[in-house]
Amino acid sequence: MNTYWFDVEVAGPVTDDHTEVLGDILTADEGIDAAVQADHRGGVVAFSREADDAMQAIVSAVEHVEAAGMKVTGVTEDLVVTDEIAERARVTPASARYWITGERGPGGFPAPKVKRQRASLYSWAEVSAWLESAKLGEVDHAAAETARACALVNAALTVRNGMRELPAHDRPLIARLVA
Repeated sequence: MNTYWFDVEVAGPVTDDHTEVLGDILTADEGIDAAVQADHRGGVVAFSREADDAMQAIVSAVEHVEAAGMKVTGVTEDLVVTDEIAERARVTPASARYWITGERGPGGFPAPKVKRQRASLYSWAEVSAWLESAKLGEVDHAAAETARACALVNAALTVRNGMRELPAHDRPLIARLVA
């Protein structure tokens, strides 16, 4: 079994009741492997889930979050800051910063997914692929699998949510495309 890191995005108010129900569901299933970071506008449930593959991990997490009464709007691969890159690659934070700036390594470090002045967010899947090609640090092969699974689950969630808004006579047309 591998551990897969990803976020489940939720919309609308997330109450203490939602969080408590999710905790109960996770405890009853296989133990708590998530942290809720949300408020009245929504937020994310960050998972580090063990499973046979990324798709099983993500789909089961979506099902658990929805069973707790939260509305899932998407899933995202694990995004990390520089210090997390260093920790996961098992190098010093300075080494990770040198890779990012191009002062060390082969160059071409992945661009941040969310650029911030102090703590930009990077795709762990892209960073892992870069580390592997550069033969630097530790490589997380599960990250690339997680990124692919997140893209497919996001597409499925988009279709599912869109189907609800379509007139009944158009739903079979979309179902044919997806089947």
